[in-house]
Amino acid sequence: MNAPGPQPQRVLLAKVRAIGDSVLTLPSLNALKDAWPRAGITVLCPPASAEIFRGDPRCEGVLTYDRAALRPAAAQAAFLWRIRRSRFDVAVCLHASFRTALVALASGAPRRVVRNHSGPDYFSRPKSGEAKVPKNIIQRDFDALRALGLDPRDESPRMVLRAEDRAAALERWKAWRIRGKAVLLFPGAGKAEKRWPLERFAALGRALKAAGRTPVFLSGPGEEGADGAAKACGGRADRTASLRELGALCALAGAAIGNDSGPRHIAAACGARTLTLFGPEGLEEWHPYRERDGHRALQAPSGKVVDLETGKVAREARAWLRAQ
Repeated sequence: MNAPGPQPQRVLLAKVRAIGDSVLTLPSLNALKDAWPRAGITVLCPPASAEIFRGDPRCEGVLTYDRAALRPAAAQAAFLWRIRRSRFDVAVCLHASFRTALVALASGAPRRVVRNHSGPDYFSRPKSGEAKVPKNIIQRDFDALRALGLDPRDESPRMVLRAEDRAAALERWKAWRIRGKAVLLFPGAGKAEKRWPLERFAALGRALKAAGRTPVFLSGPGEEGADGAAKACGGRADRTASLRELGALCALAGAAIGNDSGPRHIAAACGARTLTLFGPEGLEEWHPYRERDGHRALQAPSGKVVDLETGKVAREARAWLRAQ
């Protein structure tokens, strides 16, 4: 990619959102590194997402933005001063709020692009000329890069896995004692309206078992009931470890089914095919994946995930697995 203008030495790429949003930042990270291969890129993200970027050779550094810890004015001021001292040449704030737009302003970067999907692009210089119309989240992020004169094309998020991540995942996989092929199931989600009922996941697990696949239920902190669902269908259950180990497990399994949540984005970014059960979120925006690459999404006409019928999901899952 040919990048116009002076080549920056230091670039700040900021998105302070959930884990799935952080995964969907990876195409922008890749595009910036492709355009400016000699630039050191620092990613600013929430603490929960830091693992996604640490150890990634495209990143020079990772800074975390903890809203709770930075609520006191003195802590916020100290953090913004730290950003200022880093002397960034370019700052890019994706899916920004006013609070994160302040980070771009505090950076003092001569070129700073702030992209707020639902409000003003505060402190942006230059401003994006792209209309704020419905489009997938990766293309929305690319609007900010286009404001810098870049022309990003590759929408594929790719998460870098280290040898130690793959080794840890392999040890866990061996402990499961799975014979044949497995499918990872992600029954959790950040919001109740995004969660398909757990008893239906158990019924789906039975259908997968009948199709010759071992269902493996992976749950995160605060998510209960997966053990019982796995037992009910003759599957396995485990707690997720690090995000990187989760990604390596997805790469081993090659197939993952779950609610619209961070783990399904990690699965896609690590090379697994995905089947996602959607609630109220729009597919156009939050499913930036292609069916020909093995990614399928199901959503009831009502937009309510509870209205997805178990039989239909099981039939779609079996067809999706046969197509692999």
